[in-house]
Amino acid sequence: MLSDYRNWLESELKLLGNASHHAYSFGQANMAKRAIERLDSELAGKVELLLERPEAAGTLAALEALAAAGDLAEPLAALRLRLAAALAPHT
Repeated sequence: MLSDYRNWLESELKLLGNASHHAYSFGQANMAKRAIERLDSELAGKVELLLERPEAAGTLAALEALAAAGDLAEPLAALRLRLAAALAPHT
């Protein structure tokens, strides 16, 4: 999904670069370039992991059971927190 977004930004940048004689296109091309740079910096060193919501909820439940038993290593505790935040309703 993120790679598709990056590819779209690059195609927009190329398209706008071909129309650089228009001030609006030049500004849009600069925005696309900054968006690509920001996306690359945000994703640097990270791993994309797409889970279906039920699978993520099941994994969270398993991690919570391990935590309740006092058997949750620190990296899994961090994963548990990230999953909980990702599954929390956004208001």
